[in-house]
Amino acid sequence: MNMKSIMTTILLSLCALSTYAVEFLSTEPADNLFNLGVRIGVNASNKTFPSEKFTAWNVNSWGSGFEAGVVADINIRQYLSIQPGIFFESRSGNYSYSENYINKDNEADYFTQLGHLRTYNFTIPVLASIKLNIANNLQWLLEAGPYLQFKLHASDSNKIQVIDQPTPTSPLKVEYAKNRFADWGLKIGTGIRFDTHYSFAIHYLAGANNVWKSPVEGGKNKAWTFTLGYDF
Repeated sequence: MNMKSIMTTILLSLCALSTYAVEFLSTEPADNLFNLGVRIGVNASNKTFPSEKFTAWNVNSWGSGFEAGVVADINIRQYLSIQPGIFFESRSGNYSYSENYINKDNEADYFTQLGHLRTYNFTIPVLASIKLNIANNLQWLLEAGPYLQFKLHASDSNKIQVIDQPTPTSPLKVEYAKNRFADWGLKIGTGIRFDTHYSFAIHYLAGANNVWKSPVEGGKNKAWTFTLGYDF
C-alpha cells in the first residue's frame, strides 16, 4: 500500500469516527425545550451520629425506604439538560449506642440505647443531565448536581439521649439529640434510557450538612436510590 492509499484510509477512518462522535454526543438543538417526567423507586440510606459521642459503641445501620417524584427537563441541547425535581421519600435504619460512665455506686457502667429510625422528607435536586447515544433508542445518562432536603417527620426526634459527666463524681447529665430541619449535599448518578421515555437510574446522595444540632453537632446523611422513570 502506497502513502497516498494510507493517507486516504486514515482520512476515511477519521471521518467515520467523527460521524460516530456526533451520533454519540449530539450537539444539535433539542427537539423540545421542556418536558416532564415521573420517578418511583427504592433507597438504601444511613444516618450517622458523631463519632466523638458514644465512643464505646456507635453503630448506625443502613435501612430501606421508598421515593416518588416528578422532574422537569429544561433541554439546552440534545445531549444536555438541566433537571430540577421534587421527591417525597422515606428513609430508615437501626442504631446502637453505648457510652462509659461512673454510676452512683462509683462503679464503671455503660449507658446503652438501641432503636429504629424512620424519616419522611421532601428532597429537591437540580441536576445537570448528559445523554449519550450508545445505540438506536438507547441512551446512557450521567447526572450530577446539588440537592436540598426538608424533613417532614423523624421517628428518632427527641429520643436519642446524650450523656455528659465532666468528672467521675459529677451527676450524670442527660439531654436529647435534636434533628436539623434541612439538609443539603451532592447527588450524582448514572442510568440508561430506552426509546426516549423509559429509564432506570442509580444515584448516590452525599449529605454535606450536620444532621444533628445542639447539644450534638455532627453526623451525616447518605443514601443510594434506584428509580424507574417515564418521561412524557
